Amino acid sequence: MHTKSKACLVGGGIVSLAAAALMVPDGSFPGENISILEAASLFGRKSGGAGSPMLGYSMRGGRMLTTDNYECTWDLYKSLPSLNHPGKSVFDETVEFNERHVSNSMARLVDKRRAKVPVGEFRPPSV
Repeated sequence: MHTKSKACLVGGGIVSLAAAALMVPDGSFPGENISILEAASLFGRKSGGAGSPMLGYSMRGGRMLTTDNYECTWDLYKSLPSLNHPGKSVFDETVEFNERHVSNSMARLVDKRRAKVPVGEFRPPSV
């Protein structure tokens, strides 16, 4: 175990978050010895991430997160224990959530009036 070693990951995107999550079981790093540095005000900003520890998080495409794709994400989620349900993983929680809240989306993009926007017309705002 790396009880005296420290790790510093640069950038709070999905790669650093996944690396930190895997360093605990695979690298025997105590979680408190892993730091993630992010210059922006939000972690995961490029993937549309938003939220806080108190309110929870969301990311773009979250409702498309089904078990017929995203194998690497599911492997990671299977390795993360639930914070609220002993004996369950984040994978278990996500699958249960998707079963309770079935998506019936009829559009990929909507505007501020909630009208459908053809994907070909989408112009992302400059960052």
